[in-house]
Amino acid sequence: MKVGKSQALLYIFDALLKKGHITKEDALSDLEISELNFWRYIQEIKAYLYNFDSVHELIYDRKSKRYMLVEVVL
Repeated sequence: MKVGKSQALLYIFDALLKKGHITKEDALSDLEISELNFWRYIQEIKAYLYNFDSVHELIYDRKSKRYMLVEVVL
């Protein structure tokens, strides 16, 4: 399904909240977006978490090739 920026961001963030992770391949195929746009959306989510949510962090796990939402240990 082809979607706009807002819906793509919400889709990715929702997947992170529900499943705790998302792969680039899943997002690209589900949203019909480019790799560059996916990277931009990931950066937007990271910035949001940094500015408004000190409890969570978005990290990339090279082994599983997934972006994961994790709790920050304070």
